[in-house]
Amino acid sequence: MSKSGNIDEITTILAGALRHKIGALVGVDELYFKKYMLEFNARLEKAKKIIDTCNFNMFDKQIIKEKIKVKLKKELENRNYIDNKKFDLMDKEIDKALKELNLF
Repeated sequence: MSKSGNIDEITTILAGALRHKIGALVGVDELYFKKYMLEFNARLEKAKKIIDTCNFNMFDKQIIKEKIKVKLKKELENRNYIDNKKFDLMDKEIDKALKELNLF
């Protein structure tokens, strides 16, 4: 797959993963917390496998960060059942995930 294809796939996976994590953090139900965190971790591992096959420079990493933010915002806007605190957590959670994946 091309670099741009890999970036698109990674950002889509991470936006979904972060949607689940933010849903878990903002939600009040412990059952959903566990379910959402399991889904977050599974998607994060999937993204790691793709990232391990790629060689991203700083410009690519910045593009990844920007695309994740756009995709995540769109995903969260479509989830009306998640409290609006979700938007306050976006940047912090994106940064955490990117650091965990060694992309920043």
